[in-house]
Amino acid sequence: MVLESECLIHTTNRSVASNYRCGYCGVDEAAVGAELTVDHYQPRSAGGSDDLENLIYACIKCNQYKGDYWPSAEEETSGHYVFHPHRHLLSLHLRENEITGELEPLTDTGAFHIRLLHLNRPPLVAHRLARRATNILRQRILLLQEQIEQREQTIQQLQEYISLLTALIATISRHNQ
Repeated sequence: MVLESECLIHTTNRSVASNYRCGYCGVDEAAVGAELTVDHYQPRSAGGSDDLENLIYACIKCNQYKGDYWPSAEEETSGHYVFHPHRHLLSLHLRENEITGELEPLTDTGAFHIRLLHLNRPPLVAHRLARRATNILRQRILLLQEQIEQREQTIQQLQEYISLLTALIATISRHNQ
């Protein structure tokens, strides 16, 4: 099953920047304990500009691993390019393994992207697993809160029923005297 992981799917560049997440691996500033950097998707050395569409909020590691990489026409044709976080739907190329936390390629381009950016480095895998565990705990807490509310409603209904029975017993007792 392909998961549209919150750390992988970004619909606009504003969503990446506003969430303070790396456009390549999805970690946020709090997770890496540092500020993120700005990467030129198409490096200046390859003719890239400072246009907002070319600037990607990135963690230091992804920025270092990507470096000045820019595919040749042949590499791009063979799928050896870095996904643009604002233009590509990564869930078509990658999926997150729910058990291991590792990213698994669905395409050759996905495999290249994972390999170039080292997206299965241990801190990222640990981050994904922790995020998944947190989401599971949140869901469990919501379920427990719903169950508590249902039980409180049941208790209230039973208390009302007991009050009615008590009043009925009192009425019957007065009649029998």
